[in-house]
Amino acid sequence: MTNDFYSQFAGNSIKASILSVEILRDALLPKLLGDDSSGILYWAGKDLARQFPVASDDDLVTFFEQTGWGHLVIVSTTDDLITYELTGEPVARRSATIESPDFMLETGFLAEQSALHTNCVSEAKITFQNRMRLRISVTIDHHQPIINHDPATPIEIVRPQVEIDDAQPEEAQ
Repeated sequence: MTNDFYSQFAGNSIKASILSVEILRDALLPKLLGDDSSGILYWAGKDLARQFPVASDDDLVTFFEQTGWGHLVIVSTTDDLITYELTGEPVARRSATIESPDFMLETGFLAEQSALHTNCVSEAKITFQNRMRLRISVTIDHHQPIINHDPATPIEIVRPQVEIDDAQPEEAQ
């Protein structure tokens, strides 16, 4: 179901209203969840990662763009630490309009994607945040392997179609 769900909406040229998403994310959920909002959103991000596993870093970047979470870049990678930077219009817009925007959904998502790829317990935290960007560090604990892990089949990422212009430039006469 999740691959079909993803494919139907990721490939749709009619995008969801940003207003409807932001009302749910930044007006309704914090009121419903109260003081536990950040923790629940972190858990929700991990759950979404299990529903929508991606196969590669390129797929992860594309997924972040398609979900409207922002532009994701891998800053550094070691055996036990991956540092991401999240920038772009979604980050800037939320930071400009919300006093303390919460990015724990994205943080939990990255933690669980790492756990799925390494088969080790992984946790993430925001290590830097300003109005234009944030850094998320994912720590991989190789001393805590995930036992009885049944890897999910990654979703098939829908790539935007690039139109190729068949017209050749005219030569100068």
